[in-house]
Amino acid sequence: MLSSISCLKLQTKTRIMWQWGFKTKHSLTIPFTVVRRGLQFGPILNKAKTARDLIKLINSTSLTRAESSANPAEQNDARMPDWKRQKLALNRKFEGQQWSPKKKLSREQMESLRLLKQQFPKMTASQLGEHFQVSPEVVRRILKSKWTPDETETSKIQERWKRRSERVNKLYESYSIQGPPPKKLVLGSGRSNPDLAVKSIQRNFKPLSSPSKPSQSTRSKQKLQLLSRLVG
Repeated sequence: MLSSISCLKLQTKTRIMWQWGFKTKHSLTIPFTVVRRGLQFGPILNKAKTARDLIKLINSTSLTRAESSANPAEQNDARMPDWKRQKLALNRKFEGQQWSPKKKLSREQMESLRLLKQQFPKMTASQLGEHFQVSPEVVRRILKSKWTPDETETSKIQERWKRRSERVNKLYESYSIQGPPPKKLVLGSGRSNPDLAVKSIQRNFKPLSSPSKPSQSTRSKQKLQLLSRLVG
């Protein structure tokens, strides 16, 4: 019973055996026992003279060919372990695609799915599954279920979401970033005009990228400083 993990372990053990030599005490006690337990073949070790020959013999065995072949008759070998059969069956089922976990739909998405089915009854489960990125079996189960939450259940759900939002807001308050102050509006009435006049106050926040221009008061102060230096 040979798997890909045991093949990798066997390659490392044979490499260590080749480096140490076959006459040492460690190579006779540890690696050969591991090799015999992994392979469960007696005569195959006598045919392999080097580590490369041993790897070739392992890859040429019927069990290794059955694992890599697409024929289900060869894959149902009696020597193959149950976990390997299940793995090969899943590979055939998913057609070699990577494992992707199922997406869980929220209650709002389930309600929208039911509304879509009511409005467009000709839509199939596969079309709805592609729209919501779930399998058609999930769509069938949602449409088949008739359970709806009552008032107590909805109130419990709302309270739970409220507590969750408060907890999230507390977490974000500790890591909040203070930005520029908001724009202020001042309502004032002029002496001549009785109507209210809206005056906008500019933000004190200035971006770092744009260079700040000196105001008129700063210019006049600079001129006065230059004149005082010249006079003094």
